[in-house]
Amino acid sequence: MTYEIKLLEADIRNPMDGNMTLGLHHEDTLCGRLEYTWDDKMFSSVFQGNAPSLPSPAHPTLILHRAVAAIYALKTADHAVLTDVFRDHVVTITIENKE
Repeated sequence: MTYEIKLLEADIRNPMDGNMTLGLHHEDTLCGRLEYTWDDKMFSSVFQGNAPSLPSPAHPTLILHRAVAAIYALKTADHAVLTDVFRDHVVTITIENKE
């Protein structure tokens, strides 16, 4: 199952200080929010939603990981910060249902 990751909001002051909130969308419906906060001393990520009830259920840590990995896979030297990727790419992740 493919989900689109959309940038909802971000404040990235520099690569080692910022926060961003991403939306997890399936068929244009917001299924969850992925919130990331970091600075030079800590990193935190939170999935806001009900992962077991997603169209393709997955553990929240898998979703949080795959979203960031997908963004990094599209990031080039032209992108100063992670959120720049959303200017010229549609970011998607695939979650396989293991039934």
